[in-house]
Amino acid sequence: MKQSSDIQTSFMAKVGDLLVRYSGWWIIAGLALTLLLIVPLIAMSPDEDASSNPGGEVFEVQEDLGDWFQTFVHRQAYVIEARGEDVLTQAVLWELYQNTQELLAADERGELAPPGLAAQSYLYPAFDTDTERSFVGLNTFADEVQRVLSGPEFSTALESASDDQIKLAVHLLLSDPGTAALRDALSVESRSEKKVAGGLEIDYWTSPALIVSVIADNQKLGGASEFGRSLGGDDRELDKEKFNRNVQEVLRGEERTYQAWGIAIDLNLESEDEGKTAAVFIMLTVVAAVIVVGVSLRSYWAMALTGAGLGALIIWLKGISNLVGLKGGLTIELIVPIAMIALGVDFAVHAIRRYQEETNLGYAPQRALQIGFAGVLGALGLAMLTDGIAFLSNVSSNIEAIIHFGIAAGISVASSFLMLGIIVPLAVMRIDQLRRPSTGATPIGGRILATVAGLNAAVLFAVSVLLLVVGLVIPGVAVFLVAVLTFLVAPVLIMRRKNRDAQLFTDFSTMGHTDSHQDQGPGLVATVVGDLARFRVIVLLVVIVVTAGAAMLAIRLDPEFDVKDFFDSNSDFVVSLDQLDKHIAGRGGEPGLIFVEGDLTDPEALTALHQFVGELARNPYVGRDSDGLPSLEDNVFDLLERITASAYARSQITQESGIEITDNDGDGVPDNQLQIRATYDYMVQNGVPLDESNFVYDAGQVRDRLFHIPGSSKDNVTLLVVGIPGTREQTVVKAVRESLMDDMEVLRQNPIFSRVGLTGSAFVREGQLDATTQSLRRALPISVAAALVLLIIMMRSLRYAVVTIIPVLLVAVWLYALMYLIGFSLNFVTATIGAISIGVGIDYSIHMTERFREELRRTDTPIEALRRAASGTGVALMASAVSSILGFVILGFAPMPLFSSFGFLTAIMIFLVLAASLVVLPSLLLFVTPDTAATGGSAVD
Repeated sequence: MKQSSDIQTSFMAKVGDLLVRYSGWWIIAGLALTLLLIVPLIAMSPDEDASSNPGGEVFEVQEDLGDWFQTFVHRQAYVIEARGEDVLTQAVLWELYQNTQELLAADERGELAPPGLAAQSYLYPAFDTDTERSFVGLNTFADEVQRVLSGPEFSTALESASDDQIKLAVHLLLSDPGTAALRDALSVESRSEKKVAGGLEIDYWTSPALIVSVIADNQKLGGASEFGRSLGGDDRELDKEKFNRNVQEVLRGEERTYQAWGIAIDLNLESEDEGKTAAVFIMLTVVAAVIVVGVSLRSYWAMALTGAGLGALIIWLKGISNLVGLKGGLTIELIVPIAMIALGVDFAVHAIRRYQEETNLGYAPQRALQIGFAGVLGALGLAMLTDGIAFLSNVSSNIEAIIHFGIAAGISVASSFLMLGIIVPLAVMRIDQLRRPSTGATPIGGRILATVAGLNAAVLFAVSVLLLVVGLVIPGVAVFLVAVLTFLVAPVLIMRRKNRDAQLFTDFSTMGHTDSHQDQGPGLVATVVGDLARFRVIVLLVVIVVTAGAAMLAIRLDPEFDVKDFFDSNSDFVVSLDQLDKHIAGRGGEPGLIFVEGDLTDPEALTALHQFVGELARNPYVGRDSDGLPSLEDNVFDLLERITASAYARSQITQESGIEITDNDGDGVPDNQLQIRATYDYMVQNGVPLDESNFVYDAGQVRDRLFHIPGSSKDNVTLLVVGIPGTREQTVVKAVRESLMDDMEVLRQNPIFSRVGLTGSAFVREGQLDATTQSLRRALPISVAAALVLLIIMMRSLRYAVVTIIPVLLVAVWLYALMYLIGFSLNFVTATIGAISIGVGIDYSIHMTERFREELRRTDTPIEALRRAASGTGVALMASAVSSILGFVILGFAPMPLFSSFGFLTAIMIFLVLAASLVVLPSLLLFVTPDTAATGGSAVD
């Protein structure tokens, strides 16, 4: 209805008049709020990250394991790969041996301590069940070869041994049943052949790599749980990672003959390091966006104020987020602020561009902004509301991190509207009122000064944004305030003085001067958009066909996770996992954690559990050691067998409990429930002794696998840890989980066991990916439906609301189809981009539709209204898109794939949004608008 549109326009004109009339107060309020929000920004920063766990058994089990098992041992594996083809040579083993000895010495000196922790020994004394020898921290293949060489048969040492002697020592070790298990320390690519060495025919072993396991005291390192590591670890996790790196540095030494990699030893530190390398690209993203705004609007003040607005936007976002209690995390602290650059720039460009259109028609600044606000404020407000709906739809998720992302993005949208859509244009208007009207061409000196000052302003504001985004709050605020004083306050003061003394600082008089001929270019945009819309039937048919094909590809986009999607493929972290796949392959991998709760003192329970362990041996997804046995870490049966096989251990239990421990059937388990309970009571308090002075497992190691309260009749809990190869492929993870759950069903059905569960980092990751996918699928229809209802109410038109929302749906389909074609998978980052595409897409569509309807009341035909809309709002859309695309393309060259993929995909997304708004939407608008809808017509809704 034309009358309703006129009422809405009249209302926006009144709001715009109110804003302009009290512009000084609004600007002061914006500045005051920015300064006030610095307080919560600094003083109320979150001390924990939002959880990415959606809940469910896998996550509940993981939390329970942390309560049951204290984790006394911190264990980390390192790959030692020969620079040649064979690690089993004198040169390699001697260098490794020297470095391991230096590691022990460094630990004794306290040099492995992470910064902030006590300078003490951290390596853990333990017992090697493969070689039946005690050691501290590590016992490597080089140590065993050194032991053999120093024996009476050789009477030499690694330092002076020949390669033949090395090969003979290796043969003796691997052919001896007592030490043959050492083969598991060699690469799966190890080989042996019959050869003569030292005059004897031996098994001549070669291996490109070997594995070194280092164990440390987890309690000294902070005592945090070892059951699953993820991004966002606390200080204790960071301390462990720093310790791991210290160990790696010593093991590497000079790396003359080999290279060493700790396997996934520093997830959070690697994230921090790569984030710092990507920081300069984040800064360049902001610089590019701000410069393009300045160039497209031909205004120093637009550039400087937009930069300041982006800085203030980050302060508002983080300050308000801290006030409402949002938690930290990668998405909230990095992704949301970077993504909001696009929305912030969009608000600024549309408001300032519309203001400039009116000034070019000869209106004074105040009147020009009043008219401009009357035309654009409704679209900006509607865009803000629909954006907010799109992002807040994520609160329907059951993942805390996604919920907090939606809230943070909603805060950012509202902040962008107020700061960049209202306050910045008001500031531009007030500054223009200070300038003397231009009487001729801009002096060259003024142009140079404006250019240099503008570039410096863009850079300094970008630096402030960067510092605020990466968490350097105080430096970020300081740089922001310096930039405001230098590039806004100082020039304004100089301009005011110059208006009193025309001889001073004349160059500042042309800063912000807008060339009256700047609108010559938009004719091309209007022509192209109008000509394409004339062939709307063909355009829409092509779009339907393309979208149908894209939909078939989009639905094939599967949840997937690989560290190469997040970290530099050349980083030690990723290379270490490649080395793991290469040299360990089917022998092991990520740990699968199976816990069993029940009365484990009941012999029948242990019999059933032992049968289950036998089933694991037949599970095709469980790793195998060199003998073909399942990759199963020490468990309750190993503990019990060590007790029953040791006369000394049995005597100690009898002496303490008065109960004689027997194993008449030879199954490694005490013969009755009373004996089993007495054995548990002793083990968890004293460990499993080897003799009077040595332990096979100390009490801490026992409690890492068995939860038992001495003297209590409550159920016990034991943990089985199996190695699972190939979990970088999500399809493998799903198959493994289903297979293990099938095996576990026999325990679940047994009434002896009160609870049986499965967890592990691979299954946690699977649950997070699945929940993220479900959240996206749930949030998308919610956001679209809610936005459509709002558009219908605000536009008071069903057809215009529907055609405005259609391009958003098209962009979502196109984007996910392109992700599939390019080779991306669905993960937390790509899902986030999908959510952002809804917000940005609605913005662009609303601006075009609202401008078209506005021009429809002024023109004779819909096609002419479309051309005018394209020459004004269409050009603003292009300016906004170009600034955002250029900035995000720059981010796409960041070395960290997390930022790189985000940058490139966001740039593609914005291009698709622009195409949908300038190609598809115009055709839809003409399709639903009758010719009689123009001036004086009966249908403008």
